[in-house]
Order: sequence, then C-alpha cells, then structure tokens
Amino acid sequence: VKVGSVLIDVDVAGAPEPVPAKPVEAAPTPAPVAAAATAIQQFKLADIGEGIAEVQLTEWFVKEGDEVKEMDNLCAVESDKASVELTSPYSGKVAKIYFKTQETVKVGSVLVDIATAGVAAPAPTSTTTASAAPTKPPAAAAAAAAAA
Repeated sequence: VKVGSVLIDVDVAGAPEPVPAKPVEAAPTPAPVAAAATAIQQFKLADIGEGIAEVQLTEWFVKEGDEVKEMDNLCAVESDKASVELTSPYSGKVAKIYFKTQETVKVGSVLVDIATAGVAAPAPTSTTTASAAPTKPPAAAAAAAAAA
C-alpha cells in the first residue's frame, strides 16, 4: 500500500457523485551523496503514568559514543511507584547523555541524544485538501449499478 492511496471508500446516501482525485506524483529522488546525512534524535522521558512527574535515574546501560539499536536498553529509572527500563526508539550512536545516575529527571526532559545515520527528521510528503474525494473502487461501482 502506497502512502496517500485510498484504503476505503464510504458511500453516503444523498451525497453528490465524487470527483476523481488527481494522482499524487512521486517526488524526484535526490542524487546520492558521498557521506550519509546524520540527524540527532532526542529521546525524552515520556509520561509513565500514575501521575508521576519525575523519576530518579538509577542506571545507564550505555555511554556516549556507544552504538545502539532500536529497542536496546538505555537506562533504568525509578519512582515511588515503579522501576522501569527505558529502551531506545532509534538506532544510531549515543551522542550526548544529559543526566547522571541518581539524578532526578522530570517528565519531558531530554535523557539522551542519538545520532542516526541516513535518517533525517520526517518531512511532509504531500499536501491533501479536505475537498479531494476518493473515487469508488470497481466493486462498489458495480454494486451501485446493480442496485439501480
């Protein structure tokens, strides 16, 4: 399934016949570069629930310069209600660690920066207007014609 393609068409009784949407043209592929671009991804302490506003950082499993993969353990944190090990949402190199063990970290604070090779921040791929209506799939058109 391509991004932006129609997944489902809903037929609304009394609605005017939809106008076919213009196909989305693929963006030109940029020329390859000699070195892969590097983006810094910030990993923030998410709200772990139960009304917890801050945690104590109990252990780091990585250090600056370490390579990590998605889902690798980064650190352990503890609150008065729970102890949790936090995993990396990114693959890359640990660029900066913001807190030391036994420090208190507030929810929303950046814990670590991870340099991800070849991955830039996501950019919008295309813009769609709310007035663009999807076309009927062949099966729905045939069913509508048979019912008439």
